[in-house]
Amino acid sequence: MMARDTPVAKKSTSLPATKPEITEMEQAEVRALTRRKKAKRQAPRFAVNWKDGGQVQVMPVGIHADVASVRVMNAFGTTSAELAERLINQIINTTHLQSSNEPVAAENLNAALAAVTGIAPRDEAEAMLAAQMVGVHWLAMDLLRKANDRALLNDAGNLAVKLLRTYTTQLEALKRYRSGGEQLVVVQHQHVNVTADQAAVQVSGGNYPAPEGRGAPSKPKEQSHAPGPITYESATSLQCPNPARNVVPVTNGAGKAPVQNARRR
Repeated sequence: MMARDTPVAKKSTSLPATKPEITEMEQAEVRALTRRKKAKRQAPRFAVNWKDGGQVQVMPVGIHADVASVRVMNAFGTTSAELAERLINQIINTTHLQSSNEPVAAENLNAALAAVTGIAPRDEAEAMLAAQMVGVHWLAMDLLRKANDRALLNDAGNLAVKLLRTYTTQLEALKRYRSGGEQLVVVQHQHVNVTADQAAVQVSGGNYPAPEGRGAPSKPKEQSHAPGPITYESATSLQCPNPARNVVPVTNGAGKAPVQNARRR
């Protein structure tokens, strides 16, 4: 049998994909993140080792052993190493939502510590409240995940809603504690630009009454005039619209004299 030569298609050698260059906007994002990291506290990070007998060993990562305790105390805003260690143990127990046979996830622990560091507690009271807030958030999110199951929707969903309300209450309590119960009053200045036409209308009082009736057209009876000197003119007499009604005979026969209308009671 003679073998028939068939052409073999050559594999196309594709050029390596060129790496896109970083844009100016992306560089600005990197610089902004760098500034934020420098302004905030450094969150402690730990590696979790699972030992025989169910013991968990937590070791600091990325920092000198002598400085690790200082960073933890700075994260919790306390000067007590015992309190900081106890809070870490409580966070481990709260955020470890798996069964007790499964090892503690270092990612969850480091994320929880980063949340506490971001809250930036300033004293022991705020440190304990921050640990509680992290535990409430972790449990509420796990209950929301379980609420996807229709069989657990009512129980898990209702408990999740209660925990989320608790978290909001904790956040408000933290704000009140930090402000010392003081109320902040914000005074805003508003600038009003009045044109020449509007100013003329306001001065004349036409169709633009100002507050308390100022600038509104006033009625004649509402105008008050200061009393002035009274003058008399002997040669001038007031004329009545109907003089015949106001003329009465004079007893001395000297003639007729005009008098004012008398109102009868």
